[in-house]
Amino acid sequence: MNDDGVWQQLLRKKYLKNKTIGKVKWKPGDSHFWSGLMKVKDHFLNLSIFNLHNGTQCRFWEDKWFENVSLKDQFSSLYNITRKKHISVATVFSVIPINVSYRRALVGHNLIKWNELVAKIAFVQLDNQHDSVNWILSKQGTFSVQTIYRYLVNQIAVPLNKSLWKLRLPLKNKIFNWFVLKGVILTKNNLLKRRWKGDDHRCFCDNKETIQHLFFDCHVASRLQGYLLGLFLEFVAESEQQAFHEVSVSGGRNNVHGRLQEARMALVKENLCLVCVRL
Repeated sequence: MNDDGVWQQLLRKKYLKNKTIGKVKWKPGDSHFWSGLMKVKDHFLNLSIFNLHNGTQCRFWEDKWFENVSLKDQFSSLYNITRKKHISVATVFSVIPINVSYRRALVGHNLIKWNELVAKIAFVQLDNQHDSVNWILSKQGTFSVQTIYRYLVNQIAVPLNKSLWKLRLPLKNKIFNWFVLKGVILTKNNLLKRRWKGDDHRCFCDNKETIQHLFFDCHVASRLQGYLLGLFLEFVAESEQQAFHEVSVSGGRNNVHGRLQEARMALVKENLCLVCVRL
């Protein structure tokens, strides 16, 4: 944004024209590239601090150009009733008194906030240089795709889901566990939400059948899980012992892989057997 390259000139002529990046919005017919930029525009502007010069590229209310905090956040009550929310800093300081209008008269608390705002920005001076941007995710203040990608992944992606899909399990088993996390397994309480007619209590106890109770709280489920876990650990121990014995005797390395694969499948069967608790 600070360096004026060829691609920036093309985008400015095609999409921006006389508007700033903060004022433009997605429109039907825009290219996929531009649509992708519009989706991350707010993230970019929220993670940027403007070095104010002529004020043409900086939004008065929504950008961070004064005390590293947007005026929208500092004076939210004034921002909610202002007529032009995307007005630039240059337009605001183009006349005296400053060019800000509201939908209703300022009285009481809003009047106090307005006087406070005017006192804060009274000594702001503009010059003839272009506004520049400091990227807060980089020590050098320079934007990079890598930094915003890491930010979006850490902020939006769910770590639990991320680790779930990396498990070395069959896809159907991953999907089942993901359904459990999302709470969409067809237990009786979820069936009732779909207008199913029936009793929502479990067969083994008087509690209502929910995902939390079925897989975690029910004493029958806990005993079954403990029993299956014991069988699994016993199976793994025997498989590893037999596999290494075969390696030492016949050098059958392929058999080791097969034994370990069987151990993984036993873990899969443990999860599938949990469904049988409700039968």
